[in-house]
Amino acid sequence: MSERRAAPRTRRYGHHILICVHGDCAPTSAGEALNTGMGGRLGIRRKLRNPERVKCSTVDCLGVCQGGPIVAVYPDGIWYHHVTREVMDRIVQEHIIEGRPVEEYIFHRLYPDGEEPAYAPDVRGDAGTYAGEAVPNAPAPDADRKQEGRSEEAQMVEAEARRRAARRKSIKKGLVIVNTGKGKGKTTAAIGLMTRGWGRRMRVAMMQFLKNENARFGEIRAAERMGVEMIATGDGWSWTSANMDETVARATAGWRQAKSHITSGEYDILILDEFTYPLHYGWLDVEEVVAWLRENKPHMLHLVITGRYAPAELVRFADLVTEMRAIKHPLRDQGIRAQPGIEF
Repeated sequence: MSERRAAPRTRRYGHHILICVHGDCAPTSAGEALNTGMGGRLGIRRKLRNPERVKCSTVDCLGVCQGGPIVAVYPDGIWYHHVTREVMDRIVQEHIIEGRPVEEYIFHRLYPDGEEPAYAPDVRGDAGTYAGEAVPNAPAPDADRKQEGRSEEAQMVEAEARRRAARRKSIKKGLVIVNTGKGKGKTTAAIGLMTRGWGRRMRVAMMQFLKNENARFGEIRAAERMGVEMIATGDGWSWTSANMDETVARATAGWRQAKSHITSGEYDILILDEFTYPLHYGWLDVEEVVAWLRENKPHMLHLVITGRYAPAELVRFADLVTEMRAIKHPLRDQGIRAQPGIEF
């Protein structure tokens, strides 16, 4: 394993109040109105030196829904619902200042009562993370290059400036997302994203390029119950194929079908599972595929591509690339075979 990298650090604060303005649980204007009055409620506490400092931000979605407006307080990990201006006054006075959460408006706790962490940056849970393996021929991330040799304060200022600029621009775009690497979890992560989109009533579908069209994996059974379109175009893994010409032909036909789905306008999220293999093995021309996507992918379609050996051209074109890295594996380390619900 490579040398461990120091745990990420964040600017310290006593409490962070997050106000949801997503609009599902309550009108966006209701959350914005709560935020407008926070300067007067918190007063000098917003400008104190740490750890007494109290920070307040609006967020697009807190991920745990109830009747809104929703307000979360960290590091305590406490979610409040149906927050009015009067309730917000109580949260600031009783919870933030006096240390007594307003119990009647709590609907979710991240930690058991009385076990809330005292100081957020010391309990982030990501200590000991390691540096990922570089993708061959892929450019080094600009953000990483910029951070080298910079003070922590300079990095914080620059990061906040980027966030503010992004909020002002309010840019929305369908992403090209690539899950690659030799570790387990590429398809699993894509299915998780598909489930999240389905939960948001988005139109989702998944095409599986190498897996046998007659397979009955757990994700296929789940998709049937959810009413999600799942399309298998393969005849099994390439290294077990009895007829490689047919395998290649199926992958090529699958790409033609994928292009039709991409341009149909019928989907918000489309997953091309194991699509990196036809590109890696040269069954499809990478440059032609990327050029076609650049010209034809609808602006707001999220396209997710999974599989090992993502070509450098695809990595450069994508908006989000994640490399799964194998640290331990039950088959390799303990001789434990694939199990239902975990691998298939």
